[in-house]
Amino acid sequence: MTVEHPRTGVAYFGNRFPGHARVDLHRIAPVCDYIVHTVSETDFYFHKRALEQIVGDSRRLGLEVWVDPWGLGGVFGGESFSKFLLDHPGAWQVLSDGRRVPAACLRRREFRDFVREWLDVVRSLGAQTVFWDEPHVHFHWDLEWEGIYGCVCGLCRETFRGAHGRDLPPHLDEDAKEFRRETLAGFLQDMVREAGDRGLKSALCLYAIDGYAEYDRVWERLAGLKGLSVFGTDPYWRWRPTHPDPAAHVAHYTQKALRAATPHGAGVQVWVQAMRLPRGAEGEIETACRAAVAAGATHLAAWSYDGGALLDPVLSEDPARVWAETERVFSALRRPRFP
Repeated sequence: MTVEHPRTGVAYFGNRFPGHARVDLHRIAPVCDYIVHTVSETDFYFHKRALEQIVGDSRRLGLEVWVDPWGLGGVFGGESFSKFLLDHPGAWQVLSDGRRVPAACLRRREFRDFVREWLDVVRSLGAQTVFWDEPHVHFHWDLEWEGIYGCVCGLCRETFRGAHGRDLPPHLDEDAKEFRRETLAGFLQDMVREAGDRGLKSALCLYAIDGYAEYDRVWERLAGLKGLSVFGTDPYWRWRPTHPDPAAHVAHYTQKALRAATPHGAGVQVWVQAMRLPRGAEGEIETACRAAVAAGATHLAAWSYDGGALLDPVLSEDPARVWAETERVFSALRRPRFP
């Protein structure tokens, strides 16, 4: 069986020395169509000049530049601390048991204004697509089963009361679940629109979670955001205590993403685990890529460059071999046909 190859990309983070980045980019460009540069709050405040050079070099090598709001406000994926939360303690989310948690309330104007400033910066750097990485209202499985949820800050309570004529309940009910979904959807729709106004496309990645009806509703709601170019997920098969078969696992989530995205005309992106792999498991990268392509993915991306060598939580046992395998598979994918 042969299928048309998808676009290939890779996440790149942790290095802000332009000279070193050029060496890496010359390894990435032959096997990737796009690169996802993380732009954290640290980058926002301290690394704009360096990132401008790195982004410029990426584009000169023919890579489409995506940017990731890595860890912004504690509501996007990413191992990065948030200065916004330190500067705005009153904008933290509040749980229904009264605890404040280090994640920005998505309804707060000051946080939306901050993300707009971030969009201005990444546009000035030369970005082309915003990769909205695992956006979420504060969530923990144990709390979810107990019915504890967020956000129930004063603004959220006031908004809910205006819509429902009662206060937010102490434990999750259907109205509270819908309110939480719409909090996330409203924030993202606003930001996708703001990105589009700046000439930036938007791609969205959601957690690969199955078997929980409420998160299925989140998928359905967010896949339908207006202005979304790409919808995707990250079915990392060796992230959980149990390690599912990579082919079946990746195919399942690719098909799930297709069902969510296709009615809205969005492309489908699948993130492939190219990090946190034990020695000897590198061949699973090809298995996962083949499964995603066969299931209809339009975009593949590897997290991350160099096998996760930079970051302890995602470090592979043999990161150089992981990246070499990623290069090999992506090179094959970019041929006219992928057998």
